[in-house]
Amino acid sequence: MRLIDADKIDFEKVFIGASDFAKDTREAAQKLIDEQPTAYYVDKVVEGLRLELGLADKEKERCAKENPLQFDEAKGYARGVAVALEVVKSGGIE
Repeated sequence: MRLIDADKIDFEKVFIGASDFAKDTREAAQKLIDEQPTAYYVDKVVEGLRLELGLADKEKERCAKENPLQFDEAKGYARGVAVALEVVKSGGIE
């Protein structure tokens, strides 16, 4: 599966013409796409990762004070969440 920006589809370019058939085809295609469920809400994923990053940072602080042997593990987890957050925010496009 791949994600597309359905709002960028120009149905006037895809289904050219002023005939009733072309108009009906444009409307049917638009309706078909509009009725599809959204597979991925970037803002919700970013919000969840930010929350997780906050928790990971707190765990990192706790480990630094209470259990230094687990600090590297907590630090690595926090770094992984931070990287995931950046990838999601960028849309995976470099």
